[in-house]
Amino acid sequence: MIRYSVMWKFKPSDGRTPKETAEDVKEKYESLKGLIPGLLNIEVGINRNDSATTYDAIMIADFESWKALADYKADTLRDNVREYADNLAESRVRVEYER
Repeated sequence: MIRYSVMWKFKPSDGRTPKETAEDVKEKYESLKGLIPGLLNIEVGINRNDSATTYDAIMIADFESWKALADYKADTLRDNVREYADNLAESRVRVEYER
């Protein structure tokens, strides 16, 4: 199994706080479950720690293979959500590893 993790630090935008943006991104990413072959699970957690050194949200997704992860990254549905999140992010980091 392959685990894919992304963390975001969101900037305030359109009168919304970073936490409000994180909630919106959570809804959009979690709606992908069951729509993309090979995506076994996807979860977005909202950080409740307000320290300046933290990120606002983390997405953890599990895939059946490296190919499934590559297919996910090429999927238009995922790409639309990624673009939305990236446009609202101040920074983003990711980790991919085999479990």
